Amino acid sequence: MALQDKKNKTIFTKTGDGNDKVDSAKITELETKFTNGDHIQDRGSFAQLGIVYLQLQNVSEELDELRRHLTEDFSGGTGGQGPKGDKGDKGDTGDAGANGSNGVDGVDGTNGTNGATGLRGPTGSRGPIGNTGARGAEGADGAAGGVYGDKIKILPTAFMGNDDASLERTVIEDDVRGKLAVRVASSSQEIFATVAIPEGKSVTGYRVYTNSKLTTYLNGIDLTTGVMSELTSGFSNETINLKNSYSSTSTNYVAIKVMTTTTSQLIYGAVIIIA
Repeated sequence: MALQDKKNKTIFTKTGDGNDKVDSAKITELETKFTNGDHIQDRGSFAQLGIVYLQLQNVSEELDELRRHLTEDFSGGTGGQGPKGDKGDKGDTGDAGANGSNGVDGVDGTNGTNGATGLRGPTGSRGPIGNTGARGAEGADGAAGGVYGDKIKILPTAFMGNDDASLERTVIEDDVRGKLAVRVASSSQEIFATVAIPEGKSVTGYRVYTNSKLTTYLNGIDLTTGVMSELTSGFSNETINLKNSYSSTSTNYVAIKVMTTTTSQLIYGAVIIIA
């Protein structure tokens, strides 16, 4: 319950108001008597005592009302509202709420632009030279003799006389003791030896061995047509080199021609030089 209206009442005021108005002369009179102690000497003055009594009675009632208000309204009396309590401590933080649902997928981003072409790296240094490969196997022996190193050996039996005589009469000559050769039986004949060139090789020269100085020729021939072309020429017992080498193909070979003029001229053999 809230504090009720005040109980005290002013008996009179210096200025007064309506019926309560008291003139200043009476106030002055009371103050003077009180100052002089007349209220102690004049015990029978009912008027003075009555005013004091009434004033004290009003003050007592006012104090009782203040006591009630403090007792009931601030001390939790029946029906009264107690004083406002202190502010409570801050409460604990609540638990985290559940995760929200996933948002919708965003739109695809646009393609990025092509990157710039990278610079060309420096040229690498040259690697070391590899080891020399193993030497290839030697070619098989030719029809007219074997290959030895860079030479094809031509034996006496590989030579044949041409058709300038009525009969082909090339013979093995062994009249000289301890020697073997081939000769023509007619002085009008010349003598030929044909030789195959090993695959992958080239003819670079030739040499004919005889008992006298004879003119010789080296010819390249197409075995599919028989067409013959002169490659070079020179004398027997000398190595004759070609200006341009003559390479082997699947359809060519070489032929040595010896210009014999007498039946006493002997051919011991010949070699074709290859590379």
